[in-house]
Amino acid sequence: MYKILADILEKQGKFENPAQRNEVIKWLKTELTYTSNHIEGNTLTREETALTIEEGITSGSKPLKDYIEAKNHAEAFEYILSLINEDKISYEKVIFDIHSIILNGINNEFKGRYRTVRVRISGSNVVLPNPLKVPELMKRFSEKLDQKKDSILKAIEAHYKLVEIHPFIDGNGRTARLLMSLILLRSQIFPILIQPKERKRYLSHINERNLKGKIFPYYNYMLKLLDKSLKIYDAMFGETSDSESELLTIKKFAEFCGVPISTIRYYLKINKLQPRSYTNAGYMLFDKNQASVINQINKSGKPVVHRRAFTSF
Repeated sequence: MYKILADILEKQGKFENPAQRNEVIKWLKTELTYTSNHIEGNTLTREETALTIEEGITSGSKPLKDYIEAKNHAEAFEYILSLINEDKISYEKVIFDIHSIILNGINNEFKGRYRTVRVRISGSNVVLPNPLKVPELMKRFSEKLDQKKDSILKAIEAHYKLVEIHPFIDGNGRTARLLMSLILLRSQIFPILIQPKERKRYLSHINERNLKGKIFPYYNYMLKLLDKSLKIYDAMFGETSDSESELLTIKKFAEFCGVPISTIRYYLKINKLQPRSYTNAGYMLFDKNQASVINQINKSGKPVVHRRAFTSF
C-alpha cells in the first residue's frame, strides 16, 4: 500500500505547473460529473454531459432528471473548488451543502437533510444504520474529519464512512465521491476517476468491506484507481512523446479550428470527421491537420451546427 502511495505522490508532482493544473481541473468538471452520475444510473453519454454543462444544450431523448443531475454535479464541483484553499472548513456543513446542490430541483424536500426512515442499498444485504442514530454518527464522523489533517488516506476513508452511514434518502454516493475529491484536492492530489467499466468492482469492494470488514482490499483498490487516474491525467495533459505532441483533446481541437465544441461533435455524429486516436481511458484525440477537414466542410455551405435536435434549458 505504501509503495502505491509513494508512486502516486511522484506522479502528482508532475503537475506543478499552474496552467497545467488549471487545465486538468477544467476537464474534471465534466469528467467527474459523467463518471460519478453514471455509477448511479444516469443515462447521459460523456458527450451529452459535456453539452449540458458547457453549453446548456440537451437532447430530448433522455429523462429531464438526468440533465438536472449533470448540472447539479457540475455546480457541486465548482463549490468544492471554492474550498480548496480555505484554512479550515466544517465538514458537516460542507456535506450538507454538497448534498443540497446534488438534489436541487430533484428532491427539494430532502436535500441537505438527514434521512428519517430506514433505507436499503439495491442489490446489497448490508444493514444500514437506524435513522435515529444518523445525526450522532454524522456528528462524530464530521468532528474526526475536522480534526485530522487532509490526506489521501483520509479522503478514501471519508468516502467509505459516508457511504456506510448512508445519511441521506438519495445522493449518498455522489456526495461521498465529491467529499473524497475535496479532501484530495485540499491535499494537492487530483481526484479519483471511477470509469464506467469499474462500476461493479467499485461497488463490490464497498459491499465487501461493509459485510466482511475487508479494509485493506478496499484501500488497495481505491489507491490503484487513484494511480490509474493520475496516468490518465498525465496522458492527456502531461508530457507527451514527439509522435503524440500534435494530438489534441476535443476541446483544444475545437479551439484550434475556431469552432464550438458542438460543431466538432456534430461532424463526428454525421461521420464527416473521425478521431485520430484515443487515450487509454477512451477519450478522443485529434490531429491539427484535421482542421483542413473542418475548413472544407464549412466552405461547402453546410450548417456549422445542427441544433434542431436540441433544446436549451
